Amino acid sequence: MREIKAVFFDIDGTLLNSHRTVSRSTIYAINQLKQKQIYVGVATGRDPRFILPYMASLGLDVAVAYNGQYIFARDTVLFSQSLSPSQVLAVQDYALKHRKELLMGLATGVVGSGLMKFGHGHLAYRISRFIPRSWAGLIRFLLNRILHRFVSKDRSEKMFSGKSVYQMMLVASEEEGKELVADFPDLYFTRSNSYSLDIISKGMSKLQGIREVCGQWGFDPDETVAFGDSKNDIEMLQGVGYAVAMGNADSDVKAVADLVTKSNDQDGISFALQKMGLITESEGERQ
Repeated sequence: MREIKAVFFDIDGTLLNSHRTVSRSTIYAINQLKQKQIYVGVATGRDPRFILPYMASLGLDVAVAYNGQYIFARDTVLFSQSLSPSQVLAVQDYALKHRKELLMGLATGVVGSGLMKFGHGHLAYRISRFIPRSWAGLIRFLLNRILHRFVSKDRSEKMFSGKSVYQMMLVASEEEGKELVADFPDLYFTRSNSYSLDIISKGMSKLQGIREVCGQWGFDPDETVAFGDSKNDIEMLQGVGYAVAMGNADSDVKAVADLVTKSNDQDGISFALQKMGLITESEGERQ
């Protein structure tokens, strides 16, 4: 394995455990990486507002947000690529026509569907651990057809309001996702869950975001490690120097990994970094 210059973590299901916290072993591991002058960052579909508390508390160096559309370090924006106004309005029109819940990702955070905002929050994350994946269709139906009648949300004029939109998130099934790919060939659709799609610019991804960081900071993607658990992590794992799938990852994610580690609830990050020789075992793990 080549010398490692940077390590990137997906957030949900990877950096965070099932209690939506960062395990002590992961904090210890990140501190060890930083002591070795290895850059540490996240690569995620999440928005800057969600990321910033973790960036501050963990001392992270960089965040690849919105699946590569918005990249920032502690004190500067390194890269940003917004969707065009026509793309944003076209998807908004689709959402309104088909009565779909929609979120818009701005530099300051997400706006739009109150239900989807709740679904992206900590309480919903904890609840979702107890919901079988086979219920995904029912959840989408509730979001799109019933609950939206009782929850106020911004409509297209307020949601867009002339600001740069870096990502859109739409409640949609796998079949609807295929139709959207055909209807919007200039956009890229990816998902990290069974309920909604992340919509970004064609040609963009977490991997492209990592490549952008590598180019600006003077090292090669082959000198990076990435951790992930969901389908939107597959391209990233295939394009870095060393790919780690969490033990709780989807089977197709595990299939492209160089190493399948323990789950996010079983010190999986620390275990993998020890296996790679990048960190040593913590005192708490020895006990």
